[in-house]
Amino acid sequence: MEQSQTYRCDGCGSEYRVLGEPQPKIVCRDCEREATLSGTAAAQRAYRIGYTRYREARRQLSDALATVEDGEMALARGGFDGATVDFEESVEEFTTAVREAGDDTLAELSEQARKKATCLWQAAEWLSGMTYASEQGESTQADQYRHDAENRLQAATEYGTVSSPEELFQAAETERRTDA
Repeated sequence: MEQSQTYRCDGCGSEYRVLGEPQPKIVCRDCEREATLSGTAAAQRAYRIGYTRYREARRQLSDALATVEDGEMALARGGFDGATVDFEESVEEFTTAVREAGDDTLAELSEQARKKATCLWQAAEWLSGMTYASEQGESTQADQYRHDAENRLQAATEYGTVSSPEELFQAAETERRTDA
């Protein structure tokens, strides 16, 4: 069964429904700019990418926290900085998923993931600052950064668990069937 996907021209906003191959190149007949995937398919793709970046950032954050416990502040800072980049990119993808979502479940769970990733991104930034302040012998500043990071980590718990793409898509499909 062929699937239909919606593409939107990045220039004039014209939309095209396309059947067939998953990654065709669509050129707008009105302004001749390339159109990009939009709608639910774009939201699902963005969520999948965001989730992958989020999981990698979580791994880096956990590793860096363990490295702090070992007293290796410079090494930990590199881990926190890497986590910061991946959390930032996951937030961007989750934001795209929210914007493109065609149903409430997909939008709500994408927004929840965006908020949690944002809290963890902020915590990773504070923890990076903590390691730098520690290396510089500024223990008062390091303690303040640690406190701020702990507050962001606590805030992240309010958003629950970020759903895997499979769980998210299944929940969205269940909602569509219920509404039909």
